[in-house]
Amino acid sequence: MNWRILLCLLSMVAPPALEAIAEPITIIELRDEFAKRDAEALDIAYLDGHPVMTGEMLGQSFDAILRDCEGPQKACEAIRYVSCREMPGFSRIEALEIANAHNAGYKNATAYAEEKWFGQVVCIRLQQDFRDDVTFGLRQIFEWQIELEDFLQEMDDAQSDKLAANVLDNAAE
Repeated sequence: MNWRILLCLLSMVAPPALEAIAEPITIIELRDEFAKRDAEALDIAYLDGHPVMTGEMLGQSFDAILRDCEGPQKACEAIRYVSCREMPGFSRIEALEIANAHNAGYKNATAYAEEKWFGQVVCIRLQQDFRDDVTFGLRQIFEWQIELEDFLQEMDDAQSDKLAANVLDNAAE
């Protein structure tokens, strides 16, 4: 009888102690995790007081900006990934249409278009938070990789479609 009471008490105390508690991540830990996953050109800097890691994945450069940071180690509870793709020969409207088409799908990342001095770019942004029981690891890196891969495929498809349309227009003339 006593062991049943003991088990009951343990079951009430143990689950909260066994639950994962989110831990903030530092820029060094972030770089080390990406290095384990074969990301390349990993550099660290600070931009407006925020730790930033630049890197390359799938042949595409990206920035990972740590947010909601505290303490001398700048341990952070959120990351915002950003990667942009140049879209030469695309108008502002065409770039916006590509970003809107991406956003109409069921994606976690958001696309947007920008006009740079050299032309149009379409960018992707993914926000990840590490609160409650979410800790940074392989799942978060994989989520970014999948979003980036999908984005790059969409950009390649858009460029192929544009090229095909230009060829057809030139053939009609």
